[in-house]
Amino acid sequence: MIYRFICSFLAIIAFCPLFSQMAGGGSVFYEKMRTLSFEQRETLIAEELIGRNMPRFITDFVPVTTSQRDASGKKRRVVIFVSPDYLSIGDEKDYFIIPMGPLTAQRVANSFDASLPTPKVVDIIYLNSKLKLEPFNFIPRGNRNETPDILYDHSKIIQAQIIAAGKKPGVFVAGTKKDIVISSKLTDPSRTRHVTIYGWHKLDGKPIQPVTNVHINTYVDYSHGVRLISNRVLIDGKEYRYREILKDSLLHALLSYETAPFTIVSYLEKPN
Repeated sequence: MIYRFICSFLAIIAFCPLFSQMAGGGSVFYEKMRTLSFEQRETLIAEELIGRNMPRFITDFVPVTTSQRDASGKKRRVVIFVSPDYLSIGDEKDYFIIPMGPLTAQRVANSFDASLPTPKVVDIIYLNSKLKLEPFNFIPRGNRNETPDILYDHSKIIQAQIIAAGKKPGVFVAGTKKDIVISSKLTDPSRTRHVTIYGWHKLDGKPIQPVTNVHINTYVDYSHGVRLISNRVLIDGKEYRYREILKDSLLHALLSYETAPFTIVSYLEKPN
């Protein structure tokens, strides 16, 4: 009996890499996407994520309770539900924290009945995260920071940081990426095909990246991340929809720094 157990255990160890490949682990995806064009890569990312090839913890939404004031100044108790980490492809033992363009990010979010954060939501997440990591940045050299190799290397560095902090994959972590965000910049008439990014907080709580939409929406580098925000939000115990809140003249201030409600809350919406 002991002999059989040992043989079975050794077989499991030997075939673990094979099982990971069969499941489409992050390292396997990396090899698939290395030589693809941007368009081909984005298509593959969407297929993998919408097909749920991701660590299970990504959809273990974390409730974050915060006290905020609405546009009238009234204090409200707000609960948002957020993914503990950025979108990743693979499984818990072999995953790739994958940067992507905003259109792909929005399609994936829609498939989970989720949305992208506002800059205020990014700050709320950082303040309430269980693990805050020092941002790791590569020195810019030409377009090196946009290459698949650097995208993958950054993912592995973040995972090493999590382990070095004594935590496991799936911990509610922040400070590792700039967020693709939604803001009023989506209606900027001079930049209708751009991505808006914000965040990458340092340990002192200050973000490296202010809200900016300078990059075209086909620009992706290693620092970009996509965190899902559930469309289900609780305000004083009553359930609301995230995107409807952002468009509401009174409630938008709970989740946004902007003085006016949003008119567009998705990268797939077109300005009027």
